[in-house]
Amino acid sequence: MKLRMPVTFFFMLSLLVAGSASAQASVYNLTVPSTITDPLAGFTINYSLGGSKWGVGAASAELRFYISASPNGSTGVATLAGWQIHLSGSGWGPYYPPSGNQSLYVSRWNMPANTVALLESISAACAPQTWYILAELDWTGYKNGPTLMGTTKQPDLYFSSGTISPAAIRPGGTTNISFDVTTRCPTSSGSRVGIYLADANYQLLSFIGAVSIGSGAGTWSLPPTGITFSPYIATGTYNIVLFADMDGYVAESNENNNAGAFQLGINWNAMAAAGSEEGKLELQIQPPFESGAALYNLKSSAPDNYVQEFHYDAEL
Repeated sequence: MKLRMPVTFFFMLSLLVAGSASAQASVYNLTVPSTITDPLAGFTINYSLGGSKWGVGAASAELRFYISASPNGSTGVATLAGWQIHLSGSGWGPYYPPSGNQSLYVSRWNMPANTVALLESISAACAPQTWYILAELDWTGYKNGPTLMGTTKQPDLYFSSGTISPAAIRPGGTTNISFDVTTRCPTSSGSRVGIYLADANYQLLSFIGAVSIGSGAGTWSLPPTGITFSPYIATGTYNIVLFADMDGYVAESNENNNAGAFQLGINWNAMAAAGSEEGKLELQIQPPFESGAALYNLKSSAPDNYVQEFHYDAEL
């Protein structure tokens, strides 16, 4: 007597075979640009799908694309796009995804806000970074493609804060200045901050001295440091002008924000001078002269009847 196996047994067996890892509907190929200089400007992802699905609910699948800091999607993951796709077939299957090469154009206008924020930070980074584009159909595992995102940025030295105390002195008196000079992207070499005396209209009168700062990125700070003026200096309103990268050694993304100034009053009114409060650094001033020539003409000359010699040799 022959045993007859139920039809359902063969059907279930075929589902198990078709549902193996090699037969599942999934992303078969993924191609992304090798470099994306500005990810917010938009880029194209090319991909193809393959395999099949069986059973209840096999007529559709969810296709998703991500950006990630790791090839397996374990860190820094953000969604680029995702949608349901229709699979062709009938009954219990098999159901097949669309065939052939396909493409997705990704731009800031069709991605979530948190992904836009991530791409903005990548675009603003000082150097290109390797990121991974991931693609997955349902939950069958990622295909990934690496891409180098962003560009190399130049440094930008600028004064972020500073104080002068006191802001008014008598001739022959001393005032103390401090400042912070900052660059987000690193410099490859050190530079100097030039300190100059100017009149009330920012016309340079005298070179006071220079402060060395190191290479790299971040903020360098000058602690309160005294500047002593000549007892023969005329009374009036002056400006102590600061120039970052006074020698022009650093190629910067913005060469027009390197100057700042403290206003200083010099008068014989001892009470006014003694009671003067500290002043703040005026940031990112635009000097009314061609700074390169003016600085060159002054920085090689010795202090004169305006100010005594200034020394600050320590590197910040």
